[in-house]
Amino acid sequence: MRKLVILTLLTTHFAFGQETNLRLDSCVAWAKTNYPLLKQSNLVNANSEANLLAIRENWYPKLTFLAKGTYQSEVVSFNIPGINTNFPHDSYLTNVSLDQTVFDGGQTKMQKQIEQINAGLEVQKNEVELYKLVERINQIYVNILLGRENLNVLNTYKNDIDNRRKKLAAGEENGLVLQSTLDELDAESLKTEQSIIEGKENLESMYRILAFYIAKPVNENSVLTMSPLGGNTDSDAILRPEMKVFSLQESLLESRYQLTNKYALPKISVFAGMNYGRPGPNFINQNLRFFGDAGLSIKWNISSLYGLSREKLKFSISQEMVAVQREVFLFNLNTNLTNQKAQIVSLQEIITKDKQIIEKRHNVTQTASAQLENGKITVTEYLTQLNAELQATLNQKIHEIRLMNATTTYNTTRGITNF
Repeated sequence: MRKLVILTLLTTHFAFGQETNLRLDSCVAWAKTNYPLLKQSNLVNANSEANLLAIRENWYPKLTFLAKGTYQSEVVSFNIPGINTNFPHDSYLTNVSLDQTVFDGGQTKMQKQIEQINAGLEVQKNEVELYKLVERINQIYVNILLGRENLNVLNTYKNDIDNRRKKLAAGEENGLVLQSTLDELDAESLKTEQSIIEGKENLESMYRILAFYIAKPVNENSVLTMSPLGGNTDSDAILRPEMKVFSLQESLLESRYQLTNKYALPKISVFAGMNYGRPGPNFINQNLRFFGDAGLSIKWNISSLYGLSREKLKFSISQEMVAVQREVFLFNLNTNLTNQKAQIVSLQEIITKDKQIIEKRHNVTQTASAQLENGKITVTEYLTQLNAELQATLNQKIHEIRLMNATTTYNTTRGITNF
């Protein structure tokens, strides 16, 4: 007996240990962390860092090395008596030069800014794709809740049928109840068992799908709360990730336009070079020797000024296109929010009526139960009333789940920040 008690306690402890509490917002967060697309954001950031490093190198000194030897078929000659003017046909040059930019009109700074905005834009587009996970996880979560409620009603229905058969079985032995009545109850019980088996199979499939998304165990012992994603909020603020995409697109256009203006400014650099070879600047001296040069250079692409007005026009058009895209997005979004808000209000009113319907249906079922035991109604008539009560109970649960789903959908459409 003691061993049996210990075994029972261990079994109970194990069962409770397997139970997990799940919330929709937690499932969504876990799914995002586990989704492979998240890795792409890290890759975008890593690639952006490499690009920024290359851009920073614009300010690094440019060190070059050159070595060459040439042979000319013709060289300079002078016909001066007493002076050797036979210059060699071969020449050699080894050069090490250094070039340092001291002013680039802000081009490098603007290129860095564009690269950072570009990376942020790609990451945010990735966030838009990841945001689609919310709808998938919510649908799976809601289907599990609906499947469980349907299974609960089926089990309640079957238990009621089995209990009713036990009461009527005694009457059959005394000849007060026909065997066909019991057979009808048995058939209905078996039919309900089939529905229970199918419901359990569907639930197991959804458990596996949700577990695959969130990388955590999900089973019949898991407790799924009825809290909507984002909570019961009445806020109308639009927090969708697409809004940040529009803002980044505008920033990118602005930065590219500014870069175009920077290209129209002169670029100043200093340079210095050390050479070894012959001939040098003094071609009269044909000895191998060292010589050098240093200076300041200004490069100005004046023709770039021609296209500034054209670039300004293109910038204005692109800005308007982004503004139109944002306007269309918000128009469709607000239309959906209006419909979803109306659905939430409607479901709240329906649930209030559900409670009254269940109470009335329960009274009718109680009366039908007494009538069945007294032989005043048939089994079919009783099952009709029982089905109506259980369907009313199921409807209330379905409406509560639909209200949770509608609230989640509203918050998701509006945008959530804890994703």
